[in-house]
Amino acid sequence: MATDMTARDMWDALADMGVSEETLDTVTDINGFSEETMCDILYSRFGYRSFDQLED
Repeated sequence: MATDMTARDMWDALADMGVSEETLDTVTDINGFSEETMCDILYSRFGYRSFDQLED
């Protein structure tokens, strides 16, 4: 997990990457609003395990 980002920062990054708010809402309603959930969405959509990989 990225240590320098909050779950809200990760939400914003995912939205900027094209993940719809509806998808974000649905997944967080089911799995909870957490950094782990945001990383799960990142992996599901883009194949990255952490937001740190986006900077490489």
